[in-house]
Amino acid sequence: MRQLILYLFIITSAISQAQVNYGTPSPETPLPEVINKLERKLLVEHFPKVNHPVQIESNYYWKHATVIYSKEGPVTIVEFGAYLYYNDQWNLRQQYPIKDFDKFFGTKNEQLLQGQPYVWTENWRVGDSLFGGWALWYFIGLTPEGDRICGYQTIHTTSNLLTSKN
Repeated sequence: MRQLILYLFIITSAISQAQVNYGTPSPETPLPEVINKLERKLLVEHFPKVNHPVQIESNYYWKHATVIYSKEGPVTIVEFGAYLYYNDQWNLRQQYPIKDFDKFFGTKNEQLLQGQPYVWTENWRVGDSLFGGWALWYFIGLTPEGDRICGYQTIHTTSNLLTSKN
């Protein structure tokens, strides 16, 4: 019996250590290193900012759109991706291949024109598990003068499932 209790204690301890603390980022949470020292000159927004899932068959969809906008002048995007917030820090979720930028945002040669909003209308989170969290989308661009600039914005996904009201 003593060995069984010890075994259960070890398994319970291991499981509790492996759990992820999703939490909520604060204004003092350090930005990811890749954008930390860059000037924030690109506007990035998500709609809706707080995103509730819908269920379609066995998957959950957090449907939202992402817009990027340059008010300064033309900018060529050279990197973009998303971080997830857990364990009290931003953790890289995915850095996308730059060739996907035109397809997602409808640009040509990864270039943002001044004053033109570009929208990825189906920037959806999809999964078979229902849980909320925070993401930070980032974009790094080059100005015609060769300056590296960035834009970023957070989005909050919840576990509050939207249900149909028939």
